[in-house]
Amino acid sequence: MGVAVFGHRGASAYRPENTLEAFELAFQQGADAIECDLVPTKDGELIIRHDNYLSTTTDVASRPEFAHLQREGVVGWQETRPDWFCEDFTLAEIKQLRAIERLPEERPGSAKFDGQFEIATLNELLTAEFSAGKHLILEVKHGAYFAERGFPVSAILGRTLREVDWRARGITLTLESFDFKTLEQMKRVCGDIGDYVFLVDTWGQPRFDETAKIFDGISFNSVLTFGSDWIEEAKARGLKVFIWTARAEEAEESTDEYFAKFVLSGADGVFTDHPDLLRAVADGIVH
Repeated sequence: MGVAVFGHRGASAYRPENTLEAFELAFQQGADAIECDLVPTKDGELIIRHDNYLSTTTDVASRPEFAHLQREGVVGWQETRPDWFCEDFTLAEIKQLRAIERLPEERPGSAKFDGQFEIATLNELLTAEFSAGKHLILEVKHGAYFAERGFPVSAILGRTLREVDWRARGITLTLESFDFKTLEQMKRVCGDIGDYVFLVDTWGQPRFDETAKIFDGISFNSVLTFGSDWIEEAKARGLKVFIWTARAEEAEESTDEYFAKFVLSGADGVFTDHPDLLRAVADGIVH
C-alpha cells in the first residue's frame, strides 16, 4: 500500500479550511482521511478552528453585534493585538459567524465561498453523512493555554466522543497534539479509541524514545524531514510517521515533482491542502 493522503483541514486549497464542506470535498478528491483542529467555546463545546482568534478565518470583523467582544490577546507567535477569541463566544454566538478563506490572495477560488459556510462543531463532523466509514484526524490546539484558563479540552473531547456513537458509524480516529503533556492527558482521558500522534514543528524536539513508549506515531513538518534521517529514526522505534504540509503554492519545481518528494519520503501519511493533486501523484507512483 502506498502513502496515505490526508486532507489538511479538508481540501483547504479549494474551500475555506476546517469546514464540513472542505472535509467532504477532500474525501471526494480521494483523501484517505481528513484532519481538523479543535478549540473550545465559552460554554465548553468543541468547534473546528485552527486558532482561538477568529479574525482570519471568520467574518467576525464585519459583525457589529460582536464588536464588544474584541479585546487584546495573543495571536500567532506571541504577537499581541486586538482580536476576537473563541473562548469569549458561546456556541450559539459562534453559529452566527461564517467561514472565510484565510489566504484570499493566494486562493481566490476558495475565497469565492466566503460567508457561505457555518463554523462546525466536532459533534457535527462525527455525525455528518460523509464521515460514515471514514478516518478522522483530530488535533487539539493550544491545550496548555486553554487549561490555564479553565477549559479542560481533553475532558471536553472525551465527553463528546462518549456522547456520539461514532464507532457504530464505522469511523476510525487518530488524535494529535503539539503538546506532549496534552497528548498524554488526551490518552488518559479518552483511552484506547485510536492512534495517538505527537506533532513536531521546527521549534520542537522529536523525543523519539519517549514518544515510542507512550504513543503510536509522530508527525513532522516536512522542513525537518527532507534531508534528515528522522523518518528512519522514528520507524526504527516502531512509530507511524506522518509529514506536512504539501501545498502546490510552495512548489519550486513542477507540482508533480514537488508532490513526489512527499510520496517518496518514506512517510506513512502526508497532509496536503490539495488532496486531488497528491492522490494523482501517489497513485501514479504506486502503479
